[in-house]
Amino acid sequence: MLDSRPAEPLFKTTVVDRRVALRAWPLVQISHPGVSLEDWLSFAIATGRRLGKTGGVVAIEDSRGYIHALFVWNVLRTVADRRAMRITDMIVAALPGHQLAETIVEAIHKVANQGGANSVLIETGDRQWEPEMLLSDGYEQFVLHCMRITRGREAHA
Repeated sequence: MLDSRPAEPLFKTTVVDRRVALRAWPLVQISHPGVSLEDWLSFAIATGRRLGKTGGVVAIEDSRGYIHALFVWNVLRTVADRRAMRITDMIVAALPGHQLAETIVEAIHKVANQGGANSVLIETGDRQWEPEMLLSDGYEQFVLHCMRITRGREAHA
């Protein structure tokens, strides 16, 4: 008999605490080989505490608990009294398919809504991505760019 239950998603989003930060260490190490484990743990934990409901560190993990992507987010008030969300420190593992990219976009939309953001700016290296990028099929280009940054850092290690 066929099982009619919906399939479990390949990836889920989780807030980075000390336990998750430890599991994310291999991904961080590939992207930033000069950063020590202690520095990473200190950064991840302090960022979560400091930002609280207006920001934090988010990880994308599979059902086995392996971390495949992460990013730092924070919501700031602009001069026009709007709320802008800024994404930094994006690290994305190179995986085939679209599911990881789609999960990252969903996570960004979720935290933007949670923070009441009117706009989103994603900083990756020396490039900035506008919110329209997230609303188009161009998210693949965005995620591929993040992967190139990660692989480029790995090659320089």
